[in-house]
Amino acid sequence: MKQLAAKWSRPAGARALRPAPVSAALASPSPSRPQPPSTSTSTSASPSAPQAAPRPRPRQPRHAPPSFVPAAAAPSAPSAPSAPGAPGGLSSASGASVDSPEQRAEFDFVCPICLTTEFRMAAMPTSSGPGLSCPRCARTFPASPDYLDLTTTAGVPQRVYNQKAWGGTEIFRSPLVSFAYERGWRQGFAWAGFPGADREYEMALSYLLPAAEGRLLVDMSCGSGLFSRRFARSGRFAGVVAADFSENMLKQTRQYCLQEGGTLNGTTPIMLVRADVGRLPFATGSVAALHAGAAIHCWPNPQAALAEISRVLAPGGVFVGTTFLNGAAPLGQVLGDENVRALAQLDQLAGSRGGQPYRWWEEAELRELCEGVGLKDFRRDRSWRFIMFAATKPGGERRSV
Repeated sequence: MKQLAAKWSRPAGARALRPAPVSAALASPSPSRPQPPSTSTSTSASPSAPQAAPRPRPRQPRHAPPSFVPAAAAPSAPSAPSAPGAPGGLSSASGASVDSPEQRAEFDFVCPICLTTEFRMAAMPTSSGPGLSCPRCARTFPASPDYLDLTTTAGVPQRVYNQKAWGGTEIFRSPLVSFAYERGWRQGFAWAGFPGADREYEMALSYLLPAAEGRLLVDMSCGSGLFSRRFARSGRFAGVVAADFSENMLKQTRQYCLQEGGTLNGTTPIMLVRADVGRLPFATGSVAALHAGAAIHCWPNPQAALAEISRVLAPGGVFVGTTFLNGAAPLGQVLGDENVRALAQLDQLAGSRGGQPYRWWEEAELRELCEGVGLKDFRRDRSWRFIMFAATKPGGERRSV
């Protein structure tokens, strides 16, 4: 008999249900003993199969710990056996089968439109399914082995309206640039003082671990996964969300992950998500730490992006970024940035006239951006035109590592 995989997108505050064995749903009741109505969420081909209403869970108080934490930290219902036809798999919100080795974390996302409907995934889908459905917005977001697409325009053909593209973002959607990113492009940042991927990774860890060790980490604008893969290999995080707006960058990330480890669903699972930094698919106060390497100068609206990052960070959560300083920064490091600001403005003017799709920064601008959205304790390391900076969401205690 043809079987349908269980699928459910739960509203915020509702407990995720796991599918019961399909065989139980299909079993005929004994004539000698009346059977109670089935509470399984699995369905058969019969349209009369009973459905269970979702069991609401108590709403967490505002001061409760965020839900974006390792699954081991939150109680969950016992897992039911997987349905026949999905060997070794669990049913996710997308309805696509996913690998089922022991996972240290579950990944929680929300609809990027309403920010209300929640999607919970244990691992990347191993096959394309019907997608992640938000009944509130009447939208379905594609979910495939390549990535989950949680952008507001995902799966919607736009025949007339055309959003104006930002050059700093669009250039990285190119298959050629995505292919070249770790094959020479990123290494070229050395001219600006970038210390190299290994050293940059070590510096980032020193900022990230006090807030996010043992928890889930978001690597926004991950590119080809240069740091996402290192974060996962470190074993210091419960899981890593590798997020980017570029479809081709995410495909490169997946390719590198499969080449290096053979799977995305290892001891530290990696979830590939297409996302817009201006509309992040995470619940408010749910993210322990967000990293964005060599990214903020490419974002169309950095102020709106920082506001979104501040929204999703949990109390005590940290934002860590790297970027390019302006051409006067080396001199400013000696004389003071405020004393060479006129030179920096000339540098910006020359860049805008030349069609430069990126923005180079003064350190004080980055500090003001962070403080303007409520992030505190700005700290940084800088060398020549490279800067790594971090800022913290108030309300939590920073742990020592």
